[in-house]
Amino acid sequence: MPAVFSIDYFIPLLFAFAVVLLLREFFSFRRLLPAKYLLTPLVTFCVILFALLAMHSTGMTRYSTFILVGLVLSLVADTLLMIEEISLFRHGLVFFLAAHCFYLGAFTIGYSFRPWHAAAALVLCPGVLLFYRKIFRTTGTHHVSVLVYMFVLAAMLFFAASHVGDFGSTRPVLLPAGAALFVVSDVVLAVNTFIKKIPHSTVLTWSLYAPAQLFFALSCFY
Repeated sequence: MPAVFSIDYFIPLLFAFAVVLLLREFFSFRRLLPAKYLLTPLVTFCVILFALLAMHSTGMTRYSTFILVGLVLSLVADTLLMIEEISLFRHGLVFFLAAHCFYLGAFTIGYSFRPWHAAAALVLCPGVLLFYRKIFRTTGTHHVSVLVYMFVLAAMLFFAASHVGDFGSTRPVLLPAGAALFVVSDVVLAVNTFIKKIPHSTVLTWSLYAPAQLFFALSCFY
């Protein structure tokens, strides 16, 4: 298990990620779209570089491969959803759905059932249905795809949280934290899209979403 901070290029890459994200947030807040369109994909690209660095440092595994593919699909979704002049919501949703399927493939590796998992599932499933009921009337032609996405997202959160209690790595911290941030960012996005507009919602969403993806990538080091 490597000490990640001692790995070549790790610190400069972390610095680059932070700078690009902060610049992206600043220009998004100021509504400077050309800069936003340039920097938004660069944030996820920096995260992809972390996954590649992990593969170079620790070797390619089925887990890291699934995470890498999920990040690449997320990059495509980010690029589609950042465009404000036209709505590519359905296209972005499809790519994020595929990304979460690969994250699920990673998080379920070595899964073993524990009694508290049943309680978690009993909380997540009604939670999905209650939130979907709240946004159903405004989802229009997207209602089926949104429901499918919500259940896949909940499954991703469930299997990420299932690593709590594992020993020998930091995944029990990184994965639940990343998945929770991802879910909250998607809730903000859903509220902004289907319920009421949130001022500067893209700034809030990315302040949660980018660290979530970073945590997933960092989990490949362990």
